[in-house]
Amino acid sequence: MPPTATPFPCDEDTGRIIEFTQFPSAVAGGENLRYNVYIPPCYQETRARFPYVILLHGMSYREQQWEDLGVIETLEQGIRLGALPPMILVMPYYGNIGQLNSFPPDISYESVILEELVPAVEADFCVWANRDYRAIGGISRGGFWAYSIGFRHPDIFGILGGHSAFFPESTRDVPAAFNPLELAQNSALLEDANLRLYLDNGAADSTGLSIQQLSNRLEQRGVEHTYIINPSGEHDNDYWSAHVSDYLAFYGRDWPRSYDQLPSCLEPSP
Repeated sequence: MPPTATPFPCDEDTGRIIEFTQFPSAVAGGENLRYNVYIPPCYQETRARFPYVILLHGMSYREQQWEDLGVIETLEQGIRLGALPPMILVMPYYGNIGQLNSFPPDISYESVILEELVPAVEADFCVWANRDYRAIGGISRGGFWAYSIGFRHPDIFGILGGHSAFFPESTRDVPAAFNPLELAQNSALLEDANLRLYLDNGAADSTGLSIQQLSNRLEQRGVEHTYIINPSGEHDNDYWSAHVSDYLAFYGRDWPRSYDQLPSCLEPSP
């Protein structure tokens, strides 16, 4: 059956983006790792707790990439039609530190996400602070971080997305303890993590080689995941924009479609 249209429970037709233009990171030595947060229509009025997704941009892009791909318009139309659940989107700039293959105990973008960004978002917004309602995904380099962090911390993120993600094979570049290709093959955490995993690329995208390798290793271990090779598309915004609705549908697959099914912000997060 097609989804049933659900009107917003207030007079708002759109949500809004809140820009955190100053977010100096202590982990990154003071680098300004600003971020944008999208809150859905009726966020204030409902006083509800919302699931949320951290969406990481690709190399050479900025925190606006996901907005440029049409993620806001796609989400709002989906909520209005009852095809997508209301959710909060967090779109950070990963700056110079996100380009470095540097990992704990050294300075690392993993530490920025876990020690600074997640605590800031959960202090400032009414979110459903539970691994099954907290997702992380990214494009290209952002997809690498989503899987490296998510594979290592399945207690924090229960849902991972890698869109044309690139996974370096060499452990000289990315040590085995942080390398998604190695973790897919060897990490004991994946055995009972019950993660929801999504991978995709266009058939002409060269990153498909590393994504296929990751998928093969997950399949060999019996780790359930979704891997989609779309027949057309390259490593560019045209491809990702064409599949934004697929990404949002995956992240929000098991989340409530109706506002009145969300937990109250007046109570601790379940």
